[in-house]
Order: sequence, then structure tokens, then C-alpha cells
Amino acid sequence: MHQVMFSFDNVINNGGISLALSGMAIVFVALALVSCYIALIPKIAGFCNKIVPPTVHREAPKPASRAVQDNQTEAEIVAAAVAYLQKNKS
Repeated sequence: MHQVMFSFDNVINNGGISLALSGMAIVFVALALVSCYIALIPKIAGFCNKIVPPTVHREAPKPASRAVQDNQTEAEIVAAAVAYLQKNKS
């Protein structure tokens, strides 16, 4: 079986250190730019709101609450069940 030897000589001779450092620098700069962009989003949004003001959405009047309708329906079902049980009582 062929044995693999690891050595830092290949890394040093072929410019691996400079490649690693430049890669870390690129990633650092990219993350710093993303962080700055995220920090500036509220200011950018405020500026855009001055140019194009947000629209106001008005809601249509709502019918009777669905919860009230459900409770009335449930009460009617319970009343019908009780009436049935009272009628068929042995």
C-alpha cells in the first residue's frame, strides 16, 4: 500500500501561505461589506420612504366575528344533543 507523507515544505514552496492569507482577506472583506450593508438597511429604507411614501392599506369592515359564530353553532349543537337525550330518556 502506498503511504502518503504530509509536509509543510510543499505548502511553503508552492505559495500556500500567501494563498491562504489572501483567501482569508477576501472572506474578511466580504463579511465586513455584508455587515455594513445590514447596518445601513434602516437608513436606506428611510431614504426610500422619502422618495416613494408607503401606501396605506385600508381593510374592509369585517362581518360578525367567526369566533362568535362558532360559539353560537357549538351552543346550538349542545342544546340539540341535550334535547335529544331528554326526549329519549328511559
